[in-house]
Amino acid sequence: MQEISTRALMIAIGCMVADRERLLRRIDTETAETDAEERLSEQVMDIDRSLGELADAYQNQRHESGGFPPYEDLVRGITGEP
Repeated sequence: MQEISTRALMIAIGCMVADRERLLRRIDTETAETDAEERLSEQVMDIDRSLGELADAYQNQRHESGGFPPYEDLVRGITGEP
């Protein structure tokens, strides 16, 4: 299997974090019934699990590649959290 580049991991993480943030905002505005029906909270949990896997791969590869921010800084830059 071909190895995924650090840049590709960074982009995938960014997309997933942005999607997670969008889902969380939607959950805040929807009814519990809509959340349950569309499985919004479950989607967030699936993203969290996937991000955990990608985070490990990204951190391992960024040490070898150099020039890429730590995972926490990458996520913080997308979410805007301090």
